[in-house]
Amino acid sequence: MRRLLGLTMLAAGIAAGATITQTERDGAAAHLEETRAKFLSSIRGLTAGQWSFKPAPEVWSVAEVAEHITVSESTILDLITKKILATPVDPAQVAEAKGKDQQVLVGVPDRSQKFQAPEFLRPQARWSQAELPGVFIKSRDLTVAFLRTTPDDLRSHTLPHPVLKALDAYQWVLLISAHSQRHTAQIEEVKAHPNFPKVTSATLTPAERDKAISHLEKTRAAFLTEIRGLSAEQWSFKPAPEVWSVAEVAEHITVSEGSIVDLAKKILSMPASAELLAKAQGKDDEVLRVVPDRTRKNKAPEILQPQKRWTQAQMAGEFNARRDRTIEFIRTTEENLRGHAVPNPGFQALDAYQWILLLSAHSQRHTAQVQEVKTHLGYPR
Repeated sequence: MRRLLGLTMLAAGIAAGATITQTERDGAAAHLEETRAKFLSSIRGLTAGQWSFKPAPEVWSVAEVAEHITVSESTILDLITKKILATPVDPAQVAEAKGKDQQVLVGVPDRSQKFQAPEFLRPQARWSQAELPGVFIKSRDLTVAFLRTTPDDLRSHTLPHPVLKALDAYQWVLLISAHSQRHTAQIEEVKAHPNFPKVTSATLTPAERDKAISHLEKTRAAFLTEIRGLSAEQWSFKPAPEVWSVAEVAEHITVSEGSIVDLAKKILSMPASAELLAKAQGKDDEVLRVVPDRTRKNKAPEILQPQKRWTQAQMAGEFNARRDRTIEFIRTTEENLRGHAVPNPGFQALDAYQWILLLSAHSQRHTAQVQEVKTHLGYPR
């Protein structure tokens, strides 16, 4: 009788349609941000060999664990929003789920218990190493946004978990975060294996990779913003016969992207020169400062001159594809980009890593050129 009365009172409370408290929202959001940061830190700066290393044939690599975390993120959120919240309220299940928040947060990350992932959450090489962090970040952003804004009472709808049994929708959100925590620990186990490939002095440091990638992403965004939404007349407008249009500058940036990366890779096949490496040493920031400076004018070589290779509709996609390849190269290469240098007319000599920085600074330079065209008095409005 007491249980029946309790369930009746619980059902009455549920019918009132209360949402989760601000404290509950803040607590889950903080946990989601903490586990996001730890996961991204665990996969940052890995070489291609480290990314794909398997301690044993039946043991997942970092790549496979990272994919499982990423695909699980969106799958569980879909489960919450499309199934759990559409499930009729079951007061008995709500009562069973009550008080399980800590059980989720402590029990799920516990790797002393092993489970087999369902087939649809198993790795299938869905994303490259370069793509995966961005996919995860977008999915985690959606999870946090849902948690922050949903008016639904996440405590009133439940779904049984195979191990934890009845969980309410809020606890399933906690499970998303705890699940990524569990498998981030699995990544650290792989990285602690005695045979895990070690980063030697011959490869770039994580800080060098991060610096280049951050700059490449920043200059990508700035360039795409400048060419977005232009009319055909704005795209082809020339301030003077000898001055490039936005279309011509954009083509120069895009064709240079592939050419400079190819040059950097070619440099790696050249014999190391102690004299050139000495001249290149310490010039990273100088490259990033000097190349964008438009007070210095240079004539592009013929092979990088505009030739109407792509239409306006094609340009952004072509640039993005090339920039993606650049970032994947810098993120995963195991080559010693600091061990090979070639002469450069403006800097005496640059090593292969500095040529990648030059690529990013070059797009920054010519994005400023696009802005100059757009501020011309005759530019179509």
